[in-house]
Amino acid sequence: MKRNAQHRRKLAGRRRLGAVLSMELILVLPIMIGLICAMVEFGMLWSAGQRVKEASSAGCRTASFRGADEQAIRAAVERTLAKKKLITTYSLNVEKPDPQSNDVAVTVSVPMNAAAPDLLAFLGFGLKEKNVVAQTIMRCE
Repeated sequence: MKRNAQHRRKLAGRRRLGAVLSMELILVLPIMIGLICAMVEFGMLWSAGQRVKEASSAGCRTASFRGADEQAIRAAVERTLAKKKLITTYSLNVEKPDPQSNDVAVTVSVPMNAAAPDLLAFLGFGLKEKNVVAQTIMRCE
């Protein structure tokens, strides 16, 4: 009889431990999922930011040559962006030099939605209407 009571207490202790562990899992799991989503999204946005910076530099390098047209600048930018989703959604602004200035500025902008999936929208950190923007200014040759 005594042994049976000890066995029941042991089982009750295990059940309580299981309940505590499942409660911890329920509380910690959403936080861990949010952190993993944030890391993935940040990494993809950082990578896209580097691509946009390089595309802006490549476009400005092309635009710095006398006689470069917008088609050649766009080709350089698209070649550097290299991802279809970025190429189809980017916007380009080229400020050509006026007669007094020898500088040319190229601005490339890509929507963040095209650069990364909106993984943190469920937490209220959406990427809608936000852009990754890079501008490069060089002297014309």
